[in-house]
Amino acid sequence: MQARSALVLLAAVALAAGPLAAQDIPANQLKQIRDAAPERASAQPKQPRRVLVFNTPPHLMEKDPHKGYCIPYGAAAMRVLGEKTGAFEAVVSDDLTMFMPDQLRRFDAVVLNNASGSWITPSEATMQKLGRTDPAAVEQTLKASILDWVSGGGGIVAYHYALGANSRWPEFHEMMGAVLGGHPWNEDVGVKVEDPQHPIVAAFEGKGFRIADELFQFSRVYDRSKVRVLLSLDNDVTNMSPANYTLRADRDFPMAYVKSHGKGRIFYTVFGHRTEIYWHPQVLRMYLDGIQFATGDLEAPTEPLEPGRIAPARAPAPTPRPARGG
Repeated sequence: MQARSALVLLAAVALAAGPLAAQDIPANQLKQIRDAAPERASAQPKQPRRVLVFNTPPHLMEKDPHKGYCIPYGAAAMRVLGEKTGAFEAVVSDDLTMFMPDQLRRFDAVVLNNASGSWITPSEATMQKLGRTDPAAVEQTLKASILDWVSGGGGIVAYHYALGANSRWPEFHEMMGAVLGGHPWNEDVGVKVEDPQHPIVAAFEGKGFRIADELFQFSRVYDRSKVRVLLSLDNDVTNMSPANYTLRADRDFPMAYVKSHGKGRIFYTVFGHRTEIYWHPQVLRMYLDGIQFATGDLEAPTEPLEPGRIAPARAPAPTPRPARGG
């Protein structure tokens, strides 16, 4: 009876926070997220932090492959991370006007919660809300606002499909560090920890690991000499013949990285498709540490690693499947 009451209470709290926080999240899975989330933040916030968790805007959501799926789970997980640890207040929104200069300066960091499509282009509803008549001028204002805010010291956390957005805005991808090039894997893979001492991947305790998720490769912009790769696919213990995909020639498949943009901080991870990712304890810790890095509370290096300077922690081989009986 107590367990059932707790589930009902969790669901009620989430729904009271708004439909963007717990849309279609079953109470038992919301509890799984809360139970798996860290008990406390890795760093003491230097001041109260507010983080914008941005979802695909309504006029693009109908075509979003993650609607009703990992977007509501991601929104719920980000809110739980902030509430449970006290590291930040999450403001979940799909309102593009949040990126106008007077609004964006209210936030210490932005989480791009699988936000996809050309969301930087204002919809008719956005134009009406702003009371403007020139969409091209508003788009330029929004672009400049985001780029200036990050280069001036803001932070962005992005995961999974977020790097597939804004295909006609090259400065966005230059700032973020990569463009997605399809997802060859949606299966169990090996992941090596390339920077075992880095604070953002401390959850993995310096050990390579295995994980199942839909995983992207990068097509353009990505350059290992311009980002600090934290996690990457361990090709030696992963299926390197995925169906229907041509793999990039250099066989370099980062799973997480950080970079600087002016005075700002960027953290990106490929993880964030399957719903169970959002109650994976180590991934949730990495998300939280990435957010604290983005807000400026968790100090972490961003300069690219020198090749061969640090030995990566390799992933274990897959567990052999038992032979089928005759």
